[in-house]
Amino acid sequence: MSNALKLSDGRVLEYIDNGVLSKSALILHHGTPTSMTVWNTWLAAAAEKGIRTIAFTRPGYAGSDRKIGHRVIDSIDDLNEILNQLEVEKFVSVGWSGGGPYALASGLLNRCTGVQLIASVSPYDAEDFDWFQDSTPEMIEETKVSAKSLEDCLAFKEGYYTELRDMTAEQLLVEYEKRSSFKLFESAYREFSKDLCFSMHDALRDGALGYAEDEFAFLRNWGFETKDVIVPVGIWQGLDDQSVSPHMARWLNANILNPNLELLEGQHHGSIMVENREEILNAAIRALNI
Repeated sequence: MSNALKLSDGRVLEYIDNGVLSKSALILHHGTPTSMTVWNTWLAAAAEKGIRTIAFTRPGYAGSDRKIGHRVIDSIDDLNEILNQLEVEKFVSVGWSGGGPYALASGLLNRCTGVQLIASVSPYDAEDFDWFQDSTPEMIEETKVSAKSLEDCLAFKEGYYTELRDMTAEQLLVEYEKRSSFKLFESAYREFSKDLCFSMHDALRDGALGYAEDEFAFLRNWGFETKDVIVPVGIWQGLDDQSVSPHMARWLNANILNPNLELLEGQHHGSIMVENREEILNAAIRALNI
């Protein structure tokens, strides 16, 4: 059920709670640029397991108000308020893609018992690290422009965001249908495609500003060191991912204190959310029940 929370500074954040009664919960952090609705199938799957699960939309997307000038570390203040208002005493965060940095930051909170990162980006400003390894020339150009300033990031995004906003589930399925495993997961792929398309439309319905602010936040200093996070961190990465390269997962594995790296043959940026949902959910639940 979709709801909205009013924060202490007057901003509103929208969220979904899957309705399981518990003071322990999984907290889901969506990718960039999507909204909380991308997690619909995960929320339902967790409910079937009797696990309370909450997804919320980050500032600037869909029905969540902007947080001007925010950094990744600032997200834990919002999350703390969400946890307090929803009476969550213990949680595990799960973050996909651009939601990974925010999920990792939440590991700094005392009531967090674990983090699961799915195809997460790594810090852009990490020393002695080639963030662009295995990236396409187009991705390199966009990232370098977007990292200059919020204004540059927004100008680039405004050039193409409507293509993402207006993407259909059928367009996504054209690629998913090429997978040898498609028939085995066909129902799940159809549901995920609908959720992903709706969430992008929702996130970008009012323009590209929220998208730009979200990406610019993870392209500048996150405000904390990855080694500051001491809770167990699962790192799930498809080896065929062309959106977030596997070398980012390897960097995270080498620069987090308590990691567990899972490199998955044949999985890419979207398929991992479908075909590996069950094992990632189970890992998050184990961390929640510690």
